[in-house]
Amino acid sequence: MIVDEKTLIKLEYNKIREKLQRLSSFAGGQRKAEEMRPSSDIAVIIRRLDETGEAMEAMRFSEPAFLYGLKLVDSQLAKVKVGGILSPAGLREIYHILNSSRQVQKLFAAGKYPRLFYLSSKIAEVKGLENEINNAVSEEAELKDDASPELKSLRGQINTLRLRIRNYLQEFIRSPDTQKWLQDSLVTEREGRYVVPIRQEFRHEVRGIIHDESASGATVFIEPAAVVENNNRIRALQREEKREVERILRKLSEAVGQYRVEIAGNQEILSEFDFIYARARLAYQGDYYRPEINARGILEISRGRHPLLGQDAVPLDIRLGSDFDVLVITGPNTGGKTVALKTVGLLTLMALSGLFIPARENSRISVFKKLFVDIGDEQSIEQSLSTFSSHMTNIIAILEKADKESLVLMDEVGAGTDPAEGAALARVILEELMRKCSRVILTTHQSELKYFAYQRERVKNASVEFNPVSLQPTYKLSIGMPGQSNALEIASRLGLKTELVQQARQLLPRREMEIGNMIRHLKESQSQVEKSQQEVEKLLAELRENKQSLEQDRESFEQEKTEVMEKSRLEAERYLREIKREANTAIEEFKELMKEKEKPPKWHEVEQARQKIRQIKVDFPGEIEKDYGVNPPKIKAGDYVTIRNIKQKGYVVEGPNNQGEVVVQVGILKLNVNQEQLSPSQEKEEIISHRRHQGFLEKARTISKEIDVRGQLAEDALYIVDKYLEDANLLGLDSVRIIHGKGTGALRTAVRHYLKDHRYVKSYRDGLREEGGHGVTVVEFN
Repeated sequence: MIVDEKTLIKLEYNKIREKLQRLSSFAGGQRKAEEMRPSSDIAVIIRRLDETGEAMEAMRFSEPAFLYGLKLVDSQLAKVKVGGILSPAGLREIYHILNSSRQVQKLFAAGKYPRLFYLSSKIAEVKGLENEINNAVSEEAELKDDASPELKSLRGQINTLRLRIRNYLQEFIRSPDTQKWLQDSLVTEREGRYVVPIRQEFRHEVRGIIHDESASGATVFIEPAAVVENNNRIRALQREEKREVERILRKLSEAVGQYRVEIAGNQEILSEFDFIYARARLAYQGDYYRPEINARGILEISRGRHPLLGQDAVPLDIRLGSDFDVLVITGPNTGGKTVALKTVGLLTLMALSGLFIPARENSRISVFKKLFVDIGDEQSIEQSLSTFSSHMTNIIAILEKADKESLVLMDEVGAGTDPAEGAALARVILEELMRKCSRVILTTHQSELKYFAYQRERVKNASVEFNPVSLQPTYKLSIGMPGQSNALEIASRLGLKTELVQQARQLLPRREMEIGNMIRHLKESQSQVEKSQQEVEKLLAELRENKQSLEQDRESFEQEKTEVMEKSRLEAERYLREIKREANTAIEEFKELMKEKEKPPKWHEVEQARQKIRQIKVDFPGEIEKDYGVNPPKIKAGDYVTIRNIKQKGYVVEGPNNQGEVVVQVGILKLNVNQEQLSPSQEKEEIISHRRHQGFLEKARTISKEIDVRGQLAEDALYIVDKYLEDANLLGLDSVRIIHGKGTGALRTAVRHYLKDHRYVKSYRDGLREEGGHGVTVVEFN
């Protein structure tokens, strides 16, 4: 986008950049914010807005804390380029860049945020160098002892010698024979060698080397002869240590040099991420929304606020480019005309920079390739130009460069000279910009331009409103209505005599009076329209409230209906479980009688068991399926039927008795059922019943007391567990074990949440140590 730095400063774009710099985590993002400029490439703008939106979404879950405190490594990379050796601190900064790069890749690896994922995919992974630096350099930016075996050995020897020297000197200063010689009972260092403080008068009593003396001369620091050799050995080892440290740092620096391009690229991507998150933070803090971008020259800002005025800014509704291309804003001074211009300009620049804007989400911003501004007092002492001359110089430059892809913002066109000549110039300037098909917003006091806006197509009047009673501006922009200066009304309110005000009115040109009367009539009409609109909106609000109330009543009815149906279903299931358990008990008793081999079974006992199975009676309250009303179908022996309450199928063995009950064969069971609970079935239930019987027996033989769902997705695992619990409960198991493993704990949490309100589950607990501990949940049934 073609826009000079002077224009950006006039619209206070630089202050938005400064805000972004403060919201960045490190110098990389700050540099990007400082370099930010609006674009005229719609693809680039949409990509930046997408990135900002994705960062806002990602920030709901976590902040990229690993970006805080990063430092740019440009100087380190320049140093290794020419063969220089980096310090441990410099290497540690390289490590932080590599580590943060890897964390960014990990954060967006899932691809949930396409734009950020694509950006992170450009990061070069240099895991080997990252580990090498981390193993050699500590967080405190010091070379670790383990950086090499040689370094570890040298430092070990040095520490051993130091310990010996200190032990000897500690014994020296504690000795009763030497304590009288000491100025202080302590061991200190001078030039890297251990010494003890001896009083000046006893200096000849201690054999050794004098390294220093106090400022007063009362104390000398002597290295006893017994430790001289060990101190010499330490100095020699320290020289070897220095050479080894230099070798390690050179090796690491050469490795950094090999990946210099990759590290520089990663740093650039991290800077871009930091800048994107700064844009997201700006949007969050200011409650900004994403604008819609178009390339048709349409500008439509809804409830827009100047971002630097905060919540004190009066919301602005303004449009341009759809039904008109030029907007002429009139009104009194201090009414907010200039603020309106700056708001439009700044919000346009922000949107074209990929920033969200302080306006409603349906606001539309067009892509302009050029933006021109003529705002403020342009008086130039250096160039001996008056305000008018400076404005004209600026406007001439605008007229030379403006075209159909330009947005032009001009403040007080034609001011600073004779009103008639100024109005004529302003009209000519507008006509030239219209000929170039530019989008124009301008402010003026010239009444001639109000009339011009009514005469020409694609030109619209607008005004900033002013309250003549309070003599205060409202700062509200009203499109379609020209403004009035209100000078005579203000003078009258301030106390100017009425006859003088009337005389001033009579001196106004006839045309000016006509325009004033026209504006006054328009405002009266607009007031009536607004009043009617308010009444319509009030009625609409009442209708919406009634509709909402009806919706709530309907939802309440549906919820109550669902609850009743669910209650009936649960009650039916409970009865079914009781009957199945009773049937299972009877069958088991029958089997036990038949298994006795030592003595023949008592046949009357067997017959009693059979009768017990036959006489199991189904009597469920309530209806869930179809209701046949007062004329239910007649049921006779041999009919195939469905028991509606328990959704089981069978065939009639015996017809209705005096109580209206029939005997129905369901699998291996014979049930007494009231015929009102039956409906005809067309299926050959002998086969169905046989298959169900076989399936039941097979399931009873093979079902395990535990199920393993490790490795499953939570949704799939819960489906498997649900089926398993149904089967286990049906077969009368008291408890089961669900093996979900430990892992991250996500699957265990999902299973526990599911079991919490399950209708069959009485309780659940972690497995004992021998049962599998936290990797297993033991479930007990009701």
